[in-house]
Amino acid sequence: MNLIYQYWDGDIRIGCEAGIDCMSAYADRIGAEYLFEHNPRFVTNLGSMSKMYGMYKPVYDESFHKYDNVLFADTDIFPVDGLTESIFDGFDADVGICTEEDQPRLRLNTEGRITHASDEAWAKLAKKIWGVDVPRTKDGLMKVYNAGLVLFSRAGLQKARDRFIPFKEYMNAIIDSGAGLPAFYTSDQCYLHVMLDFVGMDWVELDNGWNSYIHYIKQNGEPRAINDTRTEATKFAHIQLAGADHNDAEWHWRITNLPQSEWGA
Repeated sequence: MNLIYQYWDGDIRIGCEAGIDCMSAYADRIGAEYLFEHNPRFVTNLGSMSKMYGMYKPVYDESFHKYDNVLFADTDIFPVDGLTESIFDGFDADVGICTEEDQPRLRLNTEGRITHASDEAWAKLAKKIWGVDVPRTKDGLMKVYNAGLVLFSRAGLQKARDRFIPFKEYMNAIIDSGAGLPAFYTSDQCYLHVMLDFVGMDWVELDNGWNSYIHYIKQNGEPRAINDTRTEATKFAHIQLAGADHNDAEWHWRITNLPQSEWGA
C-alpha cells in the first residue's frame, strides 16, 4: 500500500484547501491512501525553519513505515485534471526527487539571497564538512532539487531514520561556518541535498513532469515575468506564485491546466 502525505502548520488558506482536495482526489483515483495533518508541529525547535522540517515526519514516525512507499507533497502541488497515472508505478529506489531544471541558469542572473555565488559557497561547505560533491549539470552548475515533492520507499524511510544527522547539527554547521549564507541554506531542502549522498541513499531523479513549477522571476526589469515549466508531460503543477494561497480552487485549476493566455485575472 502507498501513502500520500501532506501537512500544514498554521492557519489554512483557501489555496491550501484547494491543494488538499485535489491531491486527496488523485490519491483516491490511483488507489493510494491519503493523509493530511493540520498543525502536526512535528518539529518545533528550529525557529522559522521548523515548519519546513515537518516533511520528515514519515522518516521518524514509524507508523509511516508500514507503507511500501510514501510521497510527501507540499499543498501547493496540483495534479492535472483527471490524472490517473500513479507516481508510485515503477519506483525502485530509496528516494525519488525532481530537479528544478531552470534554477541553475536563472541563478546566474539573479540578485538577492539565492544566487549562483551563494550556491557555490554552500557547495564548498558541503564538500568541506560532509565530503559531499553536489551533483552538477552538464554545464557545471550546481543542480537544484525541490523538496516540495519527495518519494520515499519503506527502505528509504528506514535508512534515513537510521543514518540522517540531526537537523540542528546540519543547521549549526552552516551557521557556524562563517560563510554568511542566507537562511535558505539551512532549510529542509538543502539538508536533503547533503544527506542523500552523505549517508549513501539510493536515490533517483524523477521525471520533472511530477513537479512542474510555476513562479515569478525578476530579470531585465520584468518583476512579474513568469517561469512556467509545464510541458505536455506535466502531471503535477507546483504553483509557487506569490499570493497563490489566497486564491480559490477554480483559480488553481486554471493555472494547473490552461495556457497562460487563458489564466485570466
